[in-house]
Amino acid sequence: MSRIISKLYIASILFSTLAMFGCSSSDDGGGGASVPSGAVVITGANAYEVAVDAISGGNALTSLVPTAANIDRALTPRDLIDLVVDEINNLQGSSLSNIPSGVAIEPIQCPDGGTITGDETVTETSASGTITFNDCRVFIDGSFVSVNGTVTFNASSDALLNWTFNMAGNLSASDGVETMTLSGLDFKQTGNDSSGEFSINTYTFSVDFTGGGGFLVQLQAAIVGNEQQSCPNSPRSGIVLVTGANNTKSRATINNNGTVTIEYDDGSGTFTEVTEPAPGSPYPCSDFFI
Repeated sequence: MSRIISKLYIASILFSTLAMFGCSSSDDGGGGASVPSGAVVITGANAYEVAVDAISGGNALTSLVPTAANIDRALTPRDLIDLVVDEINNLQGSSLSNIPSGVAIEPIQCPDGGTITGDETVTETSASGTITFNDCRVFIDGSFVSVNGTVTFNASSDALLNWTFNMAGNLSASDGVETMTLSGLDFKQTGNDSSGEFSINTYTFSVDFTGGGGFLVQLQAAIVGNEQQSCPNSPRSGIVLVTGANNTKSRATINNNGTVTIEYDDGSGTFTEVTEPAPGSPYPCSDFFI
């Protein structure tokens, strides 16, 4: 069982360091994510900040959409996804990990109210299950937020230390003033424990806020790297696409020289490299990856 725990731990680390990515173009959105009705209009002036927000969970929406500022400062998409991965890891470290069959998870009390329920099935080489957040109240980044929604997951590994980790679902979080909703979350990743090589092949979600300011995040090319390395050596390739209102887009291309090229499309279908903030694209990978 320790092998599966190891894989989930690596998945958690990758979520924290690689943060937000979209789905592969071959998946075409997977879980049903789409551009939210209150999406932000992406321009040459904000394309960089939108890309930062989509990739690293930054605070771009604070300046872009004042009505979304409160929840944005309290909680980012990455915070919510990290919370789910942490709970999956917690399950794998519990006594349930020793039971090789489908097991209903007893309601877990959240620190400040609400519960987490679900079920999981564990074998020597795989783990899968469902986690549901029921008004689960947690303290994140200086604010109390209530989390709702359901996520399914599965992981597997083999004797050669190859592993997979998949997750899908819909989640929402509210601080009592604003609500952030993640819809159509769909994530698929493969890797190898020995070499450290990984590939994020599918990951899509749409994020929306009460008052507007959301966007759709996708991958146009898989994110490839090595979890034993960090920026500027990893990740070394991949294309992240963020779509906003009126078919406007921000595109981040990860280069193998430790930089990220940022371009925007004003809805015409033509991408132009951005010049804001100075000195302009490409930007150091440290702007996007921890």
